[in-house]
Amino acid sequence: MPIRQFNLSAMSGSGDNPVTTTIKYLPTLFCAAMCGLGIYAFVHFWTSDAMVEHRRQPVDYEDIIKGREALALEEIYKEEFPIRDFATGLMNTISFGVFDEARKGLVKGADGWLFSDEEFTWNRESTETLNEHLKFIEETVFDLSHKGITVVAVLIPEKADIYSDNLGRIDQPAARTVYYETVRQRLLAMEHLKVPDLRARFQDAREFESVFLKADTHWTVFGAGVAAKAVAETLAGSVDLKETAYELKPQAVTAHMGDLYNFAKFSVFSPYFDQSAEQVTRLDAVAAELGLDDLFAEDSAGPEVALVGSSYSANPLWSFESQLRAVTRTDLINLAAEGEGPFKPMETFLKEERAKLPQLKVVIWELPLRYFDEPKF
Repeated sequence: MPIRQFNLSAMSGSGDNPVTTTIKYLPTLFCAAMCGLGIYAFVHFWTSDAMVEHRRQPVDYEDIIKGREALALEEIYKEEFPIRDFATGLMNTISFGVFDEARKGLVKGADGWLFSDEEFTWNRESTETLNEHLKFIEETVFDLSHKGITVVAVLIPEKADIYSDNLGRIDQPAARTVYYETVRQRLLAMEHLKVPDLRARFQDAREFESVFLKADTHWTVFGAGVAAKAVAETLAGSVDLKETAYELKPQAVTAHMGDLYNFAKFSVFSPYFDQSAEQVTRLDAVAAELGLDDLFAEDSAGPEVALVGSSYSANPLWSFESQLRAVTRTDLINLAAEGEGPFKPMETFLKEERAKLPQLKVVIWELPLRYFDEPKF
């Protein structure tokens, strides 16, 4: 039986089928589109501000040979890639909206609560890092106490610990439930160091008002006030300080966007997610009427109290410094720093500031627990 041969052209009539023609040119069209996109991406990268600035810098041949120049160009390209923000936003939107999970750096809780993933992680280096921090604290306390200075450690509990009931379907690691008390007991074992129990105070205080912001890593003004009162009670009767009365003056309400939103990175998809600002009322400490003793007192000696720590103390929005002044009824110098954690500012204080404060009697060291298993520098 002869084999039939089918003529596709004959079956479809005279000329090429439109579908067949389109398919035939698809590879060419695809290559042309990819080539055009590549040219656009390169031009965008080459004319970007970062690349223009980089080209102005002299090129060292050693950098080229060792690959440092290639790495620098790669970093610029990653940052300037035209669809980078869109692609990142799309992935975060799918992860957050569809799978109810946050991307790296962020943990999504229930009812709009967000948490830093720093409070959920532990690796093989964490124990060693924790011990290094505790050793640094012990050496610092030993040094300051032998100079007649009282040290109060303001050990701030983790937000995920205080608000574990707002974690939703995420479980707090079992080790974290006892982490605060474990570290606090090791601090209390250090001679001459005072450590009020802020975890217990925060758990009680949260029944009246929030002690942490829902979408931020930091405490609320109320939470900072709870900590300030704990410090004042710890110091009461143990150190003789020159008193100055302060009044707390509320400032204009600030609409604060939580720093944890920075990890979300929804890009053009942001309007589809509720990223509400939280209302924060800053408190400023204003000295009350000065008495005769205050008018004739010599201020050249400097303050008797120093505050050292992280952004919890450095940022005036949280009003920790102001509330400390009011409840301790004493002046202080704030040497906390933003973006450096609690350990680097203390090292700077010991090296550069301590000698400038001859009348110093108390150091209040604010220490967020979540920094204890992170590298110091």
